[in-house]
Amino acid sequence: MNISQPAATRLLLRAEDQLGYKLFDRVRGRLLPTREGQVLHAESERIISGLDNLRKLSRNLGAATSGHLRIAAAPALCVDLIPLAITRFRQKHADVSFEVESRQYADLVRVVLNHEVDLGVGFDIQGHPGLDIQTLAPAQFYGIFPKSIENQLTAAVKLDWFRKHPFIGLRSDDPLGAAFSAAVKLSGVDLQPIVEVKTNQIALALVSRGAGVAIVDQYTAASHNPDLVVARPLSPRIDFSVHTLRAKHQPASVLARKFSAMLALTEKTISGVLGPTEKAYRA
Repeated sequence: MNISQPAATRLLLRAEDQLGYKLFDRVRGRLLPTREGQVLHAESERIISGLDNLRKLSRNLGAATSGHLRIAAAPALCVDLIPLAITRFRQKHADVSFEVESRQYADLVRVVLNHEVDLGVGFDIQGHPGLDIQTLAPAQFYGIFPKSIENQLTAAVKLDWFRKHPFIGLRSDDPLGAAFSAAVKLSGVDLQPIVEVKTNQIALALVSRGAGVAIVDQYTAASHNPDLVVARPLSPRIDFSVHTLRAKHQPASVLARKFSAMLALTEKTISGVLGPTEKAYRA
């Protein structure tokens, strides 16, 4: 304690005086703790240990070096964006664990509102009084085509082109599907699909097998196998947004905010895949 013996004795006597009972007995020149002293010592050690743990926890929360994040995302975002963001995040924060769920629009909103997840990531999330919605990035639709017809494609493909080829359509009643349907209707092009699917990933799988052509979100397009599929932007482009969402009455943790920042950086990487050169990316 870095104090002299007389000073320690005075402190002990003062403590015993305030408590009203003895903490130590002097036996053959040695101080031995009384029963009360032993109980107080054990409890004080527990409290000191708890304070140490509290200090460590507060440091970890501030630095986001450990913890657990529950993420729900649109299926298309669970293919590349979420896995790549988690990989990069854990390279810096190895003690952070994750739980990831793939959810369609209605389920995504529900699990966020019910606090079943800490963070949701989806397309064109509509305003809701219980949600805090932030724009992660602007995005657009892309056409995907079998590699075998690459030489027939222009740098950007018009919607009318799809009308003349076997078209694989996305059957969706979520806001993203509604935005695409509205854009097609506005263009005056009547797209008659030979196959209708519920997810962009199924459309990509069909195109990969040469079953037809499709229009998908840019994240599904970015995940294509360049040996089997070619991706091209549309002309004119059809835009949408990627949003993060959380329950409004649940403050975002430092961990969730830092992961959202990593998502934004990773999104830029994946968006860079598509373009004239279709660059590769890596973790």
